[in-house]
Amino acid sequence: MKKSEDAKQTEQKRRIYNPEAVIAEQEAILNCVGDHIMAVIVVDKKGKIIRGNKGFEALTGWEIKEVIGKSLISVIPRKDEQMKTVPFKKRILSKILLGKILASTATVAAGGIEKMPIFYYIRKDKSKFPATSVISPMLFEGKVMGAVEVFYDITKEKELEQIRMDFLSLASHQLRTPLSGTKWLIETMCRGVLGEMTKKQKEYLDDIYKVNEQLIKLVSDILSTLRLESEEPLMKKERISVTSLVKEVMLTVSAAAKEKKLTLKGPSNHRTLNLKTDTEILKSILGTFLANAIDYSLPDRKVVLKVESKSDVIIFSVHDSGIGIPLNEQKRVFERFYRASNAKNLRPTGTGLGLNIAKMLSDKIGAKISFKSKENKGSVFYLHIPKKFNTTIKINKKNE
Repeated sequence: MKKSEDAKQTEQKRRIYNPEAVIAEQEAILNCVGDHIMAVIVVDKKGKIIRGNKGFEALTGWEIKEVIGKSLISVIPRKDEQMKTVPFKKRILSKILLGKILASTATVAAGGIEKMPIFYYIRKDKSKFPATSVISPMLFEGKVMGAVEVFYDITKEKELEQIRMDFLSLASHQLRTPLSGTKWLIETMCRGVLGEMTKKQKEYLDDIYKVNEQLIKLVSDILSTLRLESEEPLMKKERISVTSLVKEVMLTVSAAAKEKKLTLKGPSNHRTLNLKTDTEILKSILGTFLANAIDYSLPDRKVVLKVESKSDVIIFSVHDSGIGIPLNEQKRVFERFYRASNAKNLRPTGTGLGLNIAKMLSDKIGAKISFKSKENKGSVFYLHIPKKFNTTIKINKKNE
């Protein structure tokens, strides 16, 4: 025990009387991180650089001795996708040093529920590179004394991601033509050009048609996902009547509801709501909600679309009493290609892209999707559109 205490005292003395040795030790640790591939930079509470590793020098072109005491934000500016410099107040580092957030990870990795915005760091020679970054505060007795940022160049990852997207896009476009041709041939045969068919032949032809339609839907969903990932769709804001829009959307799914013997109900209130948003995007999101409610409901049940106006938001909701989503699977419902286990058992042919696309589309119009669900009891999916972003409301007092 005494030996251990003596060792501690010796270490403390070493650090007091030989600070150069401590600094050298810290530098050695920093330079081992990432084998010079990963940059590590340490700043004080004012954002000025106090330490860095060889990886920082390799990635940015700056030597550590050149930047000690300088502001990190001025040494390596961050730019967004439009190549506009991110202001000081909006930099994650600034927010951490001010104690507004405790830690942050910023990445451009695609997939999952959300795609983080791309950002670039600017090197000493003014060239740029896309980066992934993790920033954490240095705390002493609960106070922020500085921060550590770890980042690296993800150019290769971005190139691989682009190759993946190009391949999927090419494959999807190549599939569209033969699938459309197959659909046309099936429809032609159904019109009797080959003569009278037996009941069994019609059944087989109907099955082929349904399989082909499923493939067309899958290809369409993949292309929609790629378009949303690769470019910013042009938003077309226009003032629309919610009542008219709801009627249009419900009309598109009425045949499917009728085939499953489901009762389809629209809003029962008499308020006239107008909002300003992208009509096609809103139709697509609500159409996905309704289609899922129909697909995963049992016959002789109800599917209800409601619209509610609150002080700061308009809420669209689709209610069903279908199979619901198992509790332990609910956190994954917006993941690409993910389908709940009971959904796959009831309907094996789904693509698993519908809700993922709906989530990305809702982000485009400043809306938010949420849901409540209980297995074997049903689900409610909500679309919240904030009025402060893009909506105006008029109330028809005569019908109120």
